[in-house]
Amino acid sequence: MTDISAGEISFTRSINTELVAGYDLYISLSDGRNVVAARSLTVLITDINFPPSFQLPSQNITVFEGTHSGSSIFQPTITDGDLLDSHTFSVIYYPPEGAVYFNVNQSTGLITSLYDIDYETIPFKSFLLIISASDSLSEDTTNITLNIQDINEPPVFTKTNYSLTPSESTGGTALYGPFYQYTDEDGDAVKFSLDCGADTGRLDIDSSSGLLSFSADYDLDMVGTASQINCNVTISDNEYTDMAYINITISNDNDNAPVFTYSIYTFYIPVTSNVGSIVGQVQAIDNDIGSYGNIFYHIALTDFNYGLFHVNENGSIFVSQSLTQYSEGSILNLTIYAVDIGNRQASTLVYIVFLASYAAPLTQGNGIQFFTFFRYSPNMAWFVPLMCVLFVTVCVVTHTIYTTNCTCLKRVKVSLHKRINEPIPTTNGCLFTYAHSDSISPTAG
Repeated sequence: MTDISAGEISFTRSINTELVAGYDLYISLSDGRNVVAARSLTVLITDINFPPSFQLPSQNITVFEGTHSGSSIFQPTITDGDLLDSHTFSVIYYPPEGAVYFNVNQSTGLITSLYDIDYETIPFKSFLLIISASDSLSEDTTNITLNIQDINEPPVFTKTNYSLTPSESTGGTALYGPFYQYTDEDGDAVKFSLDCGADTGRLDIDSSSGLLSFSADYDLDMVGTASQINCNVTISDNEYTDMAYINITISNDNDNAPVFTYSIYTFYIPVTSNVGSIVGQVQAIDNDIGSYGNIFYHIALTDFNYGLFHVNENGSIFVSQSLTQYSEGSILNLTIYAVDIGNRQASTLVYIVFLASYAAPLTQGNGIQFFTFFRYSPNMAWFVPLMCVLFVTVCVVTHTIYTTNCTCLKRVKVSLHKRINEPIPTTNGCLFTYAHSDSISPTAG
């Protein structure tokens, strides 16, 4: 601007942000009648301030889930012709909640996170940051859009060691556990798998719930069946996996009741048996191993003959009272129970027969008295006469057959001697002579 009266030249605006290095001014002088030819004046501007400039006016940046607090996210790039200029950055967030999760450094413009980024919990999935950079004279702006990207997070066991103590049972029985503790922040559907080494086939696992069950009947009473199984359980979301460990201790169950070898026992004793003498022995078997396989015997308390006998721990029956009040040939019965410690039981019926006085004495071997056919006197009462009758019958039949054969032989010999008219010898040393009168007369010879 030129003062027309004084010819003074001045600025019409501030040149602080002027970027043109100089101007040529053409000045003419006039007195109102005449005009002097114009002269040029060159004005040079020194120490020009170049404004800062962002490399891009806008950018989209992906922020991955799982970015930790304090992590660097993005560094905007700025250029400035004044290499020595320092810059100050400022930011405006849309939505304003962006200020809670992100920060822009005032000196460098670096964008960092203020919180661990969790896609499932952060309320907004995109934030706009309008960032300005100033050198105190000029400034520039850029729009940075931060997009939160969901990533697949692995399932994680928060508890990695479990133990179960189920009882032996049939195939398909659920073990009701373990109750796994795990997280999957994505809420993905997970699958479970089981590895028990050599015992893998003994257990099944529900792939959705992880519930365990016996794949077949599990019986510790079978030789070779393990009472403890160690397994690895794997959880997977089809991309990531994690592992936990299970110790399974199977307890023995009282799954077998005692069984008597015979449903009925019969023992023979004399009525004169002394108190404390053995009557016989019953035996039961329990297929359970361990303490459940131990058997105890007792006579039914309601049995009419309860007080007369007692049974010990190995099933041997003994006389408890005098039996002389009973007659020979009488029969008493007892009901004996075999019970294991789990109160499973079986019973058998025992008959006690009082021998007649003529019965042969019995030897006691293993405590059970057995009578053979010939040692039981009543059998001999009919067996001996029968044998005598059979013997006489055999003798008579043999004699009859022998006599008949001799008669036939004599007739044949007589017929032959008649034809040849020769003496006929007999078995007693006599000779018979054939005569024409058809008669035979014996001769000595």
